[in-house]
Amino acid sequence: MTESAPPSQAPASLQRHIGWLLLGVVVMFASGIALSIWFSLRAGSHEQQNLLHLEATQTRISVIRLLDYYHTMLDRAAKDTELIDLMRVGTVEEQQAWAVSRQRLLPDLLGMALVNPQGEVLGDALSLRVGPRCQQDMQRAETLRDIRPLLHREVKGAEHFDLVSEVYEPGGDILGGIFLSVRLSQLQRVIDDSLHPGHALIILDAAGNIIARQGEVSGKLKEARLDIPATGWTLIAQSPVQLLTGSGKMQVLTGLLTLGAVLLLLAMSLLRVRRAMLNDIVSTRDALTALARDEPVPTILPHYVEFGAAVTDINLIARHLQGQRARLEHLSLTDPLTGLPNRRAFETRFPQAQGLAERQHPVALVLLDIDYFKGVNDRYGHGVGDQVLLALAQSLKDLTRRADLAARLAGDEFVVLLSDLDESGLHAWFQRLADHFHSELNAFGLDLQTGLSAGQTWLGPASRDSIDDALMRADHALYQAKAQGRGMLVQHVEPAAGATE
Repeated sequence: MTESAPPSQAPASLQRHIGWLLLGVVVMFASGIALSIWFSLRAGSHEQQNLLHLEATQTRISVIRLLDYYHTMLDRAAKDTELIDLMRVGTVEEQQAWAVSRQRLLPDLLGMALVNPQGEVLGDALSLRVGPRCQQDMQRAETLRDIRPLLHREVKGAEHFDLVSEVYEPGGDILGGIFLSVRLSQLQRVIDDSLHPGHALIILDAAGNIIARQGEVSGKLKEARLDIPATGWTLIAQSPVQLLTGSGKMQVLTGLLTLGAVLLLLAMSLLRVRRAMLNDIVSTRDALTALARDEPVPTILPHYVEFGAAVTDINLIARHLQGQRARLEHLSLTDPLTGLPNRRAFETRFPQAQGLAERQHPVALVLLDIDYFKGVNDRYGHGVGDQVLLALAQSLKDLTRRADLAARLAGDEFVVLLSDLDESGLHAWFQRLADHFHSELNAFGLDLQTGLSAGQTWLGPASRDSIDDALMRADHALYQAKAQGRGMLVQHVEPAAGATE
């Protein structure tokens, strides 16, 4: 059982490989940009949340600072010995007068009063601008210490929050407290000063009611919530969700520009490499085509030094094949013993001679034969016979013009194509050839009784004259030369019309 040959692999496409390479680069860069965008979104979201938290923290600090300002002021006043004495032994009128005097010194106050431990106002609550709801809140508290900033919005334009600080006797007993109403515009001013463009800030009380607000955010948003200590209030900072921050957008734009530049550079480089490689391939193909057509093979010049070794080998192989082909062609058209053209060369050259005859040039075909050649071989051996053949070949080479052709057909039979000679010139040429042949034999030191016989015919001007017909006519004339005594040239003569041989 014979093993089947493995299937041949189809050749790969350079253009397809380049296309896949470009596609791979595009996918790689697109993935990189996608990851960059994703990281930018994550980093942008984290950065946005941090900025929002920072905004809320700074706003809370401002609110606490505002509240601490009023608490500090109340605590200092509550520790004033003059106020303690006034709370212990002063009249209600004196206590009210103290509150009125201090109220004028503080900005954005709505009301201020002294209260007893039960939360009742010491003086005229109306003139001190302490509303009923404020009094009810203080009186419902178990102690003044438990009162947190209380929000009141009952009267439009008089929105405020209340603060209370206790006043103690030196022995530690509570004498009462200082009540303070602060307009909400103070908180609103803090919110306005802390707001970032496009954001919103909100302060809610413990029940979720809005104390102060600035800005509006619609759609999807982010927010940060912070508790304001000792108040029960909550500060909320809001901002719209941004897919990309300014730095993220610049990063994406930079990535896209980089991708475009790299792709352009890569495409130009690959196209240039492809063009150079295809040029080298075309040059190699042209050289092989010229070699196949037996034309001069052009030298391949590589575009890249990396291909130099391969191209040098190809050039050497092409020159070697061309030289080998020339040698093979020469051998196929040359008789190996005499070095004269052989019968194939004669057949190749014959149409050219026939073309001359058709253009009214006289062209003679002479068929030569060595007299008694078989006897020379039989008597002296084939070595001497080969020397006789070489003597005739050398004579033909010396007496044949470049435009003419002398060839060995087979054995001792030679043929010559001579152009532009008349009958007398043809006979003179044959006589010179015979004399030269004898001289060559003498030069070899051979004393042989031999000579040359020849039959000649003229190539006809008609295109119907073939090589076989011409050789047949010349062979007939050669037969007559031998029959007439050898050592002569006989011209073929066409028989007259109606004559019989």
